[in-house]
Amino acid sequence: MDSLAELACEARRRLLIMAAYDPGIHIGSSLSVIDILTALYGTGRVKFNAHNDAASRNYLVLSKGHAVHAIYALASVFGYLNQDELRETGSLGSRLQNHPEDDTPFVDLSNSGSLGLGIGMAVGLAMALRLKGSAGRVYLITGDGELDEGIAWESFAVIASYGLKNVITIVDLNGAQLDGPSEEVLRKGDLAGRFKALGFFVQTVDGHDMEGLVKALEAAEESGAPSVIIARTVRGKGVEGLEGSIKQRIPRDEALALAARTTCR
Repeated sequence: MDSLAELACEARRRLLIMAAYDPGIHIGSSLSVIDILTALYGTGRVKFNAHNDAASRNYLVLSKGHAVHAIYALASVFGYLNQDELRETGSLGSRLQNHPEDDTPFVDLSNSGSLGLGIGMAVGLAMALRLKGSAGRVYLITGDGELDEGIAWESFAVIASYGLKNVITIVDLNGAQLDGPSEEVLRKGDLAGRFKALGFFVQTVDGHDMEGLVKALEAAEESGAPSVIIARTVRGKGVEGLEGSIKQRIPRDEALALAARTTCR
């Protein structure tokens, strides 16, 4: 668990570097999801550049596609990107754009655009895997702001109705969305209760507790039912001036200074 925590810490440092060179990235959202992604990639549940693997491989759908920079940062930590390329994020000609597209590296589905679409795409992917008799799973990460969308709950109803136990949904519950605090924009109510009513196996965890995240993933995989992990997270986790706020960005000089001060070992 210590090694996973170090990976997440280094990914945060590299996110700050990206934020310094491209002020348009959604660093607040990326910071809240980085521990969740580290738990998935760091345990080998999903892999970078797995497109040529057998049909039984697992898939990751980051429905909150604006946080794709967290994947770029982790890919760099794992050695699939160099830091020079991170500095080009979002620039003309860079393959690392601010919203994932079909040719974006390390992305299984182009699930950006209107929020909630990735949830529906994950359902289709899970159904296809089941029809093919594949043992692969779909790990779906959604933000709490996305749960305002009608397509989200239509998709979750399909997951429950068809018993798609090969989908494990993780809600990055950071309490913020583009227009402000999530509960003020549109009340989410009892999320755990809403999922339970549909028939999901539901767990609520600290989304920055690596051990708790891994244990929750194991329990979800063993449950034999459609599963959701509600991960309570903090927007901008680990970065002064962003943590716990609805802000998405920090000035270039501040980002570079914070990156320089960040030590992970």
